[in-house]
Amino acid sequence: MPERNHCITIMMDGKLPRERAVLWKIVLCCLISALGNIGFNSLVSGVLKVSLYMDTVFTVAAAFAFGLWPGVLTGALLYPAGDGILYNVIFNTRANTFWPTNVFILCTISEILLVCFFRVKIRPGQSVSPEEPSFASFIGIAAQLMVLAALDCIIISVIGGIIDFVLHGLLAAPKRIYPEDIFKLGLYRNNVPVLAAAILSRIPINIVDRFIAVFAGYGISLVYRKYAAPCSRRR
Repeated sequence: MPERNHCITIMMDGKLPRERAVLWKIVLCCLISALGNIGFNSLVSGVLKVSLYMDTVFTVAAAFAFGLWPGVLTGALLYPAGDGILYNVIFNTRANTFWPTNVFILCTISEILLVCFFRVKIRPGQSVSPEEPSFASFIGIAAQLMVLAALDCIIISVIGGIIDFVLHGLLAAPKRIYPEDIFKLGLYRNNVPVLAAAILSRIPINIVDRFIAVFAGYGISLVYRKYAAPCSRRR
């Protein structure tokens, strides 16, 4: 009988092919990432009262480790669903601001697309692998991540500012208190137009927020890739 080209992984009560085992590991990582986003955001903004979002670190990790659709599953489906259950059902708060808040998922999707673009540059190939990126040194990778964080900051600030302007400026949707509001008030006092203020006020927050999300997310993605990698063939 010819030797198979893939190993067999033992899972639960039986044996599953390598591809299915990896798929379940990826789904598990996505679930963990959604919970991680909720926990990290609640810790930073709720407990520590730091004016940052910190709600996409694990989304960035999932996108870096596994690509577009696991990133979307984590950041655009599982995290909003989990956040809604936690605050609207369990804590019975923020119910009236749930739908306006989730329009900002467009920012998350743009971030995922950007991460996936840089993922190809930083680590060629799309398959899950336990190996470290090898095409560049640590300095080269850090430089790529810095560029990613800068572009991420600009793109999310612009998209988030436009959404904010449309939702709360034109449509008068229910509004939560956001970290950038303190900067926005200062811009208003200096007669900065509403749309420009909505965009510019986000930049100081996102400079720090995106830097942490990108670098921490990349570090977590290395752990994810090692965990989800198919086992090596043993002779």
